[in-house]
Amino acid sequence: MFYLKFNIDNPWRTHAVWDILWSKSGPITKYKAWEFNGYRTGHTIDVEFELRVKGDHAGARIMLVLLGFGTELHLYDIRHWDKNQ
Repeated sequence: MFYLKFNIDNPWRTHAVWDILWSKSGPITKYKAWEFNGYRTGHTIDVEFELRVKGDHAGARIMLVLLGFGTELHLYDIRHWDKNQ
């Protein structure tokens, strides 16, 4: 797994840390799917990148937040990892 995050919080926020504004998702192939989400956050700036090559819902996720509003793109495998096989 690779995970990179940079974040600057807003200490004077007056709302919940994460409010979901919208969410869209759908299939790409039989085992791959996508999600595209919008958020209102307590962060002034937030940049995240995550890449998982194995495990539950392996895939890539990118999140960008600027001035309290952010978007997230997540491309992932819908299968769950079975460590016994």
